[in-house]
Amino acid sequence: MAGSTVNLDALIPRDDFVSEQGDSGGSPRTTISLSELDRDGFFQNSMRKPDFQRETTHWSPATVVDLIRAFLDRDLIPAVILWERGNEHFVIDGAHRLSALIAWIRDDYGDRSASYAMFGSGVTDEQKRVAERTRAAVKKEIGTYAEFRGLLGQTVADSVTARRISSIGKNAIQIQWVTATTAEAAEKSFFKINQAAQPIDPVERRILQSRKAPNAIAARCIARGGGGHKYWSGFAPGVAEKIEALGAEIHADLYLPPSSQPVTTADQPIAGRGYNALPFVFNLVSLCNGLKIPPSMANKKIEEALPDDPDGSETVKFLENVKSMISLVSTKHPKSLGFHPLIYYYAKSGVFLSNAFLASLLFARKLDAERRRDDFTKVRRKFEDYLYTNKLFVTLTISRLGSGSRSLTRIEQLYWKIFQGLHEGKSYDELFEAFVKSQDFEHLKLAEISPPSAELTASPRGASRETKSAAFITAAMSSPVRCHICDGAIHLNSMTIDHLERVRDGGGNRSENLRPAHPYCNSGFKA
Repeated sequence: MAGSTVNLDALIPRDDFVSEQGDSGGSPRTTISLSELDRDGFFQNSMRKPDFQRETTHWSPATVVDLIRAFLDRDLIPAVILWERGNEHFVIDGAHRLSALIAWIRDDYGDRSASYAMFGSGVTDEQKRVAERTRAAVKKEIGTYAEFRGLLGQTVADSVTARRISSIGKNAIQIQWVTATTAEAAEKSFFKINQAAQPIDPVERRILQSRKAPNAIAARCIARGGGGHKYWSGFAPGVAEKIEALGAEIHADLYLPPSSQPVTTADQPIAGRGYNALPFVFNLVSLCNGLKIPPSMANKKIEEALPDDPDGSETVKFLENVKSMISLVSTKHPKSLGFHPLIYYYAKSGVFLSNAFLASLLFARKLDAERRRDDFTKVRRKFEDYLYTNKLFVTLTISRLGSGSRSLTRIEQLYWKIFQGLHEGKSYDELFEAFVKSQDFEHLKLAEISPPSAELTASPRGASRETKSAAFITAAMSSPVRCHICDGAIHLNSMTIDHLERVRDGGGNRSENLRPAHPYCNSGFKA
């Protein structure tokens, strides 16, 4: 999902449908006024989102502006759908509509008190930038809620502004009620309603429907760096704390240093932007724990969910497995090969390729399982030069087979065949000839017709973000910091310092005796 969407997820609190019992169902009223969404309003205090509701992070700044404008101009806004349980009102459909209005009232577009209370340090720079862009657009095209409140009771010459001020007191959001009397029936209504109106992404739907399973809890924890709504809060305190700590550690491994767009530094995070990355993280958790990834991300078939995790122990195992697998390609763990993201995970345009990342994990795991890391280290410079020069191989494979497991498996096979061929002494030309003769890789013939530069299209309005990224990446990767042992490129997250002459052999810590090295080259291959 694009990083240009507004994070409104903190403005309506989440709750478990069945956390407590009470009278359910009914249709007590038909509208919600704007004043009832204010901090002290009736609905603001009683409104909840079900814990299985997807995150309220799917609207662009322009869509938020349009909704606020539509309300003030008394245009048609579809009714929101609620379900009543006791004194609480659950939003079955319409969370984005309500949250956009609450955001306008509170001036919180993902970077104010409610958002910080929920996400804490998880309020990323990307989230702040989108929030400021939204706030500026609202102020320019409509005006702030505080400005409108300040004009109440005054004579306003501008007819549009006067009519909009009047709408604050007169206009209201229509309500439809789910009359189900049980939480189970109301949950079924949610999925039926949301699939009919705006189909939920299949990966998201799997997460929502298996929200108490260890893979779903682990994915949410990683995606939010251990913050946000705590789906693990029902576990024992020690277990919950461990889950949060692991989630925060893995999030940092994946997304620090923060992504810059356009790319202006070689120190890019290994997993692209962390903003709105839940479907990718869910697939990552699945891969690291031996679970199936759909053949296509558009596959509507939902695999049977894992059993719920009653005590959090399975969630901890899932998180530990993710951390262990990531340590094969990044971090300073002794086994880490320290793959450079601009070679392995990003297109030359600076776009993060999620399947290239996941395939690299599988490739590193196979090298580890088959005890071939030393063999890889010996040909690593040639492998990386070939892979970087032929980045189009990966994008062609994804274009041919889709973004699901089919292309993921094929990219892993591509990496393995490059490695094997180089280890056997084949030239680059011999590698390519073997690929295009293979039924599995004959699509790579297109690389001769469509060079990597064809991925970028010129813009008459100036250089695009992708073109700027490509220019920087080309310059940066022409002379990267290299490991003095294997000569491969080194990334910030996986840099260790090696002694040319061992300390025990008399080598000191003088700068002339120190060189950068990958963790495995330093502690495994050299040893």
